[in-house]
Amino acid sequence: MLDRLHPARVTYEADELPPLDSAAEVAVLRVAQEALHNALRHAEAARVTVRLSYEGGGLVLTVEDDGTGFEQGASRGLGLISMKDRAESVGGRMTVSSAPGKGTTVRMEVCG
Repeated sequence: MLDRLHPARVTYEADELPPLDSAAEVAVLRVAQEALHNALRHAEAARVTVRLSYEGGGLVLTVEDDGTGFEQGASRGLGLISMKDRAESVGGRMTVSSAPGKGTTVRMEVCG
Protein backbone atom coordinates (compact mmCIF):
# COMPACT_ATOMS: atom_id res chain seq x y z
CA MET A 1 0.00 0.00 0.00
CA LEU A 2 2.80 2.44 0.83
CA ASP A 3 4.28 2.04 -2.65
CA ARG A 4 1.08 3.47 -4.15
CA LEU A 5 1.24 6.53 -1.92
CA HIS A 6 5.00 7.17 -1.76
CA PRO A 7 7.82 6.28 -4.13
CA ALA A 8 10.22 5.39 -1.28
CA ARG A 9 11.35 1.81 -0.78
CA VAL A 10 10.44 0.79 2.78
CA THR A 11 12.01 -2.32 4.28
CA TYR A 12 11.28 -3.96 7.61
CA GLU A 13 13.67 -6.17 9.58
CA ALA A 14 13.08 -7.87 12.92
CA ASP A 15 14.88 -10.20 15.28
CA GLU A 16 12.98 -12.73 17.31
CA LEU A 17 11.62 -10.56 20.09
CA PRO A 18 10.47 -11.27 23.63
CA PRO A 19 6.98 -10.13 24.62
CA LEU A 20 6.59 -6.54 25.84
CA ASP A 21 3.92 -5.14 28.05
CA SER A 22 1.07 -3.57 26.10
CA ALA A 23 1.99 0.05 26.97
CA ALA A 24 5.51 -0.45 25.61
CA GLU A 25 4.18 -2.15 22.47
CA VAL A 26 1.87 0.79 21.79
CA ALA A 27 4.65 3.32 22.41
CA VAL A 28 7.01 1.50 20.02
CA LEU A 29 4.29 1.29 17.36
CA ARG A 30 3.43 4.99 17.64
CA VAL A 31 7.07 6.09 17.49
CA ALA A 32 7.61 3.85 14.44
CA GLN A 33 4.52 5.32 12.75
CA GLU A 34 5.58 8.91 13.39
CA ALA A 35 9.18 8.32 12.28
CA LEU A 36 8.00 6.57 9.11
CA HIS A 37 5.50 9.35 8.44
CA ASN A 38 8.24 11.99 8.83
CA ALA A 39 10.57 10.12 6.46
CA LEU A 40 7.91 9.70 3.78
CA ARG A 41 6.16 13.06 3.98
CA HIS A 42 8.86 15.51 4.99
CA ALA A 43 12.31 14.05 4.28
CA GLU A 44 11.79 13.11 0.63
CA ALA A 45 13.48 9.78 1.39
CA ALA A 46 14.06 7.21 -1.35
CA ARG A 47 14.79 4.44 1.17
CA VAL A 48 13.54 3.86 4.69
CA THR A 49 14.46 0.94 6.94
CA VAL A 50 12.41 0.04 10.01
CA ARG A 51 14.27 -2.37 12.28
CA LEU A 52 13.29 -4.06 15.54
CA SER A 53 16.08 -5.79 17.43
CA TYR A 54 16.76 -7.22 20.85
CA GLU A 55 19.94 -5.77 22.33
CA GLY A 56 21.26 -5.90 25.89
CA GLY A 57 17.99 -7.10 27.37
CA GLY A 58 15.80 -4.55 25.65
CA LEU A 59 13.91 -3.80 22.48
CA VAL A 60 15.46 -1.35 20.03
CA LEU A 61 13.47 0.31 17.26
CA THR A 62 15.48 2.02 14.53
CA VAL A 63 13.94 3.97 11.66
CA GLU A 64 16.59 5.13 9.22
CA ASP A 65 16.09 7.14 6.03
CA ASP A 66 18.24 8.58 3.28
CA GLY A 67 16.20 11.79 3.06
CA THR A 68 17.05 15.45 3.29
CA GLY A 69 17.91 15.38 6.98
CA PHE A 70 17.93 18.49 9.14
CA GLU A 71 20.15 20.55 11.39
CA GLN A 72 20.30 19.04 14.90
CA GLY A 73 18.76 21.36 17.46
CA ALA A 74 16.62 23.21 14.94
CA SER A 75 12.96 23.38 15.91
CA ARG A 76 11.21 20.49 14.19
CA GLY A 77 7.65 20.76 15.53
CA LEU A 78 5.71 18.47 17.80
CA GLY A 79 6.45 15.14 16.10
CA LEU A 80 9.89 14.60 17.61
CA ILE A 81 8.73 15.89 20.99
CA SER A 82 5.77 13.50 21.07
CA MET A 83 7.99 10.56 20.07
CA LYS A 84 10.42 11.35 22.86
CA ASP A 85 7.56 11.71 25.35
CA ARG A 86 6.11 8.35 24.29
CA ALA A 87 9.46 6.61 24.74
CA GLU A 88 9.99 8.15 28.18
CA SER A 89 6.43 7.30 29.27
CA VAL A 90 7.35 3.60 29.19
CA GLY A 91 10.81 4.01 30.72
CA GLY A 92 12.58 4.13 27.38
CA ARG A 93 14.64 6.69 25.58
CA MET A 94 14.74 8.05 22.08
CA THR A 95 17.57 9.64 20.15
CA VAL A 96 17.63 11.30 16.74
CA SER A 97 20.67 11.62 14.51
CA SER A 98 20.42 13.82 11.44
CA ALA A 99 22.30 16.32 9.32
CA PRO A 100 21.32 18.25 6.21
CA GLY A 101 21.66 15.99 3.18
CA LYS A 102 22.60 12.98 5.33
CA GLY A 103 19.23 11.46 6.26
CA THR A 104 17.83 10.78 9.69
CA THR A 105 17.97 7.92 12.18
CA VAL A 106 15.41 7.65 14.99
CA ARG A 107 16.36 5.12 17.69
CA MET A 108 14.10 4.11 20.57
CA GLU A 109 15.23 1.76 23.34
CA VAL A 110 12.88 0.09 25.81
CA CYS A 111 14.16 -2.18 28.57
CA GLY A 112 12.58 -5.61 28.62
